[in-house]
Amino acid sequence: MFSSKKSSAAKGSWIKDIYRKDRSLGIVISVDEQTNMMLVRFPKGGNDTWVVWQNHGHYKVINP
Repeated sequence: MFSSKKSSAAKGSWIKDIYRKDRSLGIVISVDEQTNMMLVRFPKGGNDTWVVWQNHGHYKVINP
């Protein structure tokens, strides 16, 4: 498994998706540590998306 020095988000954290350029800020709705996924609501796009929870540099936590 990869190790990462990036902090992972928690429920209620705002994140900025770095990997995809079509998303802006999102808020974490829930985290499922068993599947390593988190449900993120992107208000600007008007959708909820499952994103990999363990951060390998694909998102930036705005407020930990």
